[in-house]
Amino acid sequence: MSMRLSAAALTAASALTLGACATTAAPPTAQEAALVLEMESRSLVPATTAERQSIANQDLLTQAAFWAEAYELNPADREAATQLARVLRQLGSAPRAIEVARQALALFPDDAGLLGAYGLALAAEGRGQQAIEPLTRAAQADPGNWRLINALGVSLEQAGRTTAARARFHEAMMIAPHEPSILSNLALSHALAGEPEQAEPLLRRAMDNDLASPQVRQNLALILALQGRFDEAEQIAAIDTTAEMAAANMAYVRAMITSPRRWDSLNEAALRGSHH
Repeated sequence: MSMRLSAAALTAASALTLGACATTAAPPTAQEAALVLEMESRSLVPATTAERQSIANQDLLTQAAFWAEAYELNPADREAATQLARVLRQLGSAPRAIEVARQALALFPDDAGLLGAYGLALAAEGRGQQAIEPLTRAAQADPGNWRLINALGVSLEQAGRTTAARARFHEAMMIAPHEPSILSNLALSHALAGEPEQAEPLLRRAMDNDLASPQVRQNLALILALQGRFDEAEQIAAIDTTAEMAAANMAYVRAMITSPRRWDSLNEAALRGSHH
């Protein structure tokens, strides 16, 4: 049975509505092109280059306010649109990130940064089928970007194309072999296919990295529980939560395993936000 993965944790960092909109957009109309020229010539962006560079060191809410102001003053500001879509996705506002990126792509249909921001937001929203095209184009423009390739893998898995998804995960691992999010996504692909034994070593490798998030440990706890190793799973789950919550999670997994709809239940658990 084909399972669908959630991309809520795409490291493409985290995750993350519109209808089925394609990104192979027609060239900008004369009116849109005129808007671009007018807005760029007016130089409405209220920030210097140095200020734009330094904002990356601020918290996400501060970044969102900064880029939202720049974007509001100049909708033709590609950097503002790209960065605003990124921050909105990381803040959990994928629908708004999709809208911002889509509107900017109407003006700049071939911009790799915007294509990536759009695809990442679609994937974060669980709309993998729609995310495949923009992420493919973005990854082709930036072939060394493992985050885009990793996100493309998640999107393919969401679309039920597991073989292609795993190929992308392995491609991303060639660039960043120890990246926890890639290992975790590949592990969950195996888990959702009913292969928890193959998922476990991948998650243990991910845990060896100091950058591994608590979600990686929770994923490992789930995989161990699916193999009936509840005591070990509960110990790992308790690292990042209370003992009571860990016990409750294990009770949920026990009930899931005894259900005749086991893998549908597992898919439901994954959709709660088990991806980076």
